[in-house]
Parts: sequence; structure tokens; C-alpha cells
Amino acid sequence: MVRIIQGIRIILLLLTAAAALAADETPPAATATAEPASLLLTPARCVALHQGQICYQRVQVSWSSFVAGDYCVYQDEQEQPVHCWQGQTEGTFVFEFASDSSRLLQLKNAQQHVVAESSMEVAWVYKASTRRKTHWRLF
Repeated sequence: MVRIIQGIRIILLLLTAAAALAADETPPAATATAEPASLLLTPARCVALHQGQICYQRVQVSWSSFVAGDYCVYQDEQEQPVHCWQGQTEGTFVFEFASDSSRLLQLKNAQQHVVAESSMEVAWVYKASTRRKTHWRLF
């Protein structure tokens, strides 16, 4: 669903810019400064057996932008980038995801502005019960 919304957003920006150029107008300021970009995670969901367990998943991170530049991928709540590129319009790398909750990955430009983001969802096969079951057997 996130991928569809990102695609629609990019298409709308392109259509707005094309319509402005066709009408011999200057493109709107938002279109002129915007960096239509996308960030895709494959797979976008990690499944652990029990709720609260750390989920481990090898994720392929792919991004693309219409504007060449310096970009870095950041994981939320971390100041250090996961991976960076210089003077590129696209990039791919494999990321070792390990978390017990869903995380947001963001693609930032050289000015530290978020140009695209995508969420890595964590799900569980078995939810944690409110009380633990003790099984006693005498025979």
C-alpha cells in the first residue's frame, strides 16, 4: 500500500510539472524544489514466532530519485546512517534488520531533508498472552 501511495505521489508531481510546462508557466515552487524519490523495502514485513522476540530479516533496500545527489538511508532513532551514496540517482543494498518492533527507514538528502520513507513492519505468529499457562501433570 505504501508503494502505491509513493508511486501516485511521484506521478502527480510529474503531471503537475508537465502541465505547467505545457501551459508555458513556471512550475510551482513546491515542484521546483521537490525531490520526487521512492524508498522500497523487500520484504517489507518481518515475522517472529512470539510477540516481543527480536525479528531478524535480510532486507533489500532500493531507492531512486529524479535528482542526482548525496543520499543516506537512516533507521529511526539512530543518528548514524545505515548506508550512503554520493552523486547518485538510485541505489540498492542489503540491510540486516533486527528489531522487536516496527521501524521507519528514511532516505535523506545532503541537507538532511527526508525525501522518502518506508516502514519495516514486525508481526508475530503468536501474540503474548496476559497470563502464562503452567502445565502440571502428575501421571
